[in-house]
Amino acid sequence: MMEHYSHHKRIARLIGGHIGHKLRKEEVTELTDWLNEDVENVELFNRIKSPGEYRKWVESWNEINLDEKWESFFLAVRKVKAGILFRKRLKFGAAVLLPILILIGGYFAVRPATQEPDITQLSEEMKPGAYSAVLELDNGTSIELNPSGALQLKEKDGTAIHDSAGILNYRKAVQQLSEVSLSNTIRTLRGGEYNLVLSDGTRVLLNAMSELKYPVQFLGTSREIELSGEAYFEVSRSGIPFIVRTKTMRVEVLGTSFNVNAYEKSGKVTTTLVEGKIKIETEDHQYSRLLNVNEQAVFDPVTQTIEINVVDVSRYISWKEGQFIFFNERLEDIMNTLSRWYTADVIFTDASVKELHFSGSVDRHRDMKQILEIIRSTNKVEIHIEKTSVVFSAKR
Repeated sequence: MMEHYSHHKRIARLIGGHIGHKLRKEEVTELTDWLNEDVENVELFNRIKSPGEYRKWVESWNEINLDEKWESFFLAVRKVKAGILFRKRLKFGAAVLLPILILIGGYFAVRPATQEPDITQLSEEMKPGAYSAVLELDNGTSIELNPSGALQLKEKDGTAIHDSAGILNYRKAVQQLSEVSLSNTIRTLRGGEYNLVLSDGTRVLLNAMSELKYPVQFLGTSREIELSGEAYFEVSRSGIPFIVRTKTMRVEVLGTSFNVNAYEKSGKVTTTLVEGKIKIETEDHQYSRLLNVNEQAVFDPVTQTIEINVVDVSRYISWKEGQFIFFNERLEDIMNTLSRWYTADVIFTDASVKELHFSGSVDRHRDMKQILEIIRSTNKVEIHIEKTSVVFSAKR
């Protein structure tokens, strides 16, 4: 479903850019190709950009209930997943999702230039993140990783390590040179992420400001790794349990796809299951439970409680698809997420501002200014830029 959402979001951005005369040549070609796919796409396009519809959207912008629109969107998504709507052809989904996405997705290209929020020019340093990380070998040697060049080396046990295009790949040696388990650690700093293929074929995408410690080769009766921060896992099936440890939680699986968010600043460990089945357990073994697809477990180590909810997983793995999706979330929590990806500090001059709730959807690789424009357009908060800091104040 996430790819369907991303497709609709992309088309919505192209339509918004067309209305605002802001499309590049290749984007014009992309929009034209979509229009040529089906006459119904042309009809929908003409309806969306008709003067009457456009004026209504602009005039009602400040009266939009974003949370209500987001609820409509996720209801549509759930119906698509259940097969209740659009069973035969995806184009019917566009008829419902595209207008909603254009309305709530922050496509300011469809708004008159005179209504653009007056956000102070962002610092050149406050840019979106990219593939970058630091690899620490078993002997303590640190190596900077980036997608601009290829790297090939071998660990002491003969394992070949290849790094190219933002993917670090481990391949077992033909002849194992050591029976002692070696470990490597990969760290992403602020504004960095990285792909990793472990020696068993398990794929990992590590989010910003995260750390993963793992064996170069998995030996013994389990495959255990340690995580601090956030990562998305696609575990290879081998019959040997795969275990992700955080400071307070243990996630065990035989083969599946899931996301673990264990940033220390949040104080909680959130595990979201996308495919398969996993077992979560506290490190003190006081609590354990099996999670099913679309279930999420949130463990609070302070209260020693675990909350289990059925969720729309696309919201929680959107970061790996290059998106930020926020639905009725506290501004402080939103900015904690953004500050890990953008090299920007966040300051709140009024504690009450932290508790404001916002919804929105933006491209993770676009300028931070777009996100700040969305927040400021709600007229709930004042935003100022001071060098590499974003300052939020109560609306006066």
